[in-house]
Amino acid sequence: MRGSINAIVAAFAIVSAVPAMANVIVNGGFEQGTFTGGSSLAQQISPGDTTLSGWTVGGAPITWYENGFNNNLQQIALTAHSGNFAVNLVDGSSNTIMLSQTFPTLPFQEYLLSYWVGNYSANNGPAPITVRITDGTSNTILLSETSAPPTNEPSGTWVRFASIFITDGTSNTISFSENSALTYIGLDDVSITGVPEPSTWEMILLGFAGLGYVGYRRARAGRATLAA
Repeated sequence: MRGSINAIVAAFAIVSAVPAMANVIVNGGFEQGTFTGGSSLAQQISPGDTTLSGWTVGGAPITWYENGFNNNLQQIALTAHSGNFAVNLVDGSSNTIMLSQTFPTLPFQEYLLSYWVGNYSANNGPAPITVRITDGTSNTILLSETSAPPTNEPSGTWVRFASIFITDGTSNTISFSENSALTYIGLDDVSITGVPEPSTWEMILLGFAGLGYVGYRRARAGRATLAA
């Protein structure tokens, strides 16, 4: 019995030893910063403004909004994908807006980029975003052009996009940009997490295999006892 318990503990120790894949993006959900939108529940952030923690705004202002915000011209109820806040990457004109962040990584490792794009039926078409990841010398590591399809739901919809890339060096920069006259392109829940190495998956499988073996031994011992 004690041997079985020790085996279970050892198996769980193997699984728990696998490091958690932490998000290297700061404020990926846009919940942090000095929000001064007041009763309008929306705030314009100009290029160079550091109000939105972790992010740099370039090109043209973005809209940082709180749940419940309505665009009075279009009567669009913008709801964040999660939490209370998200950003709108368009301003209803053809101005180019860019939102970027430099993040630390391990060199030459696989990472998973994940983010959610919001759209609204009044756009009458897809919501396009260009996503680019560059290294410290501005070489492009990942370039992705994504479009969230329109929706008939008045509260809008969110679509998740994901890509795997390999870093170059210890510092990389991600940028989201658009150039359209759409009413709304939402961005929320940006994350970049490390992809476990094959050896890590082997440790996980080994841990579960150990649990399965312990269960088999205990079941076999139980049958032997009944047979006796």
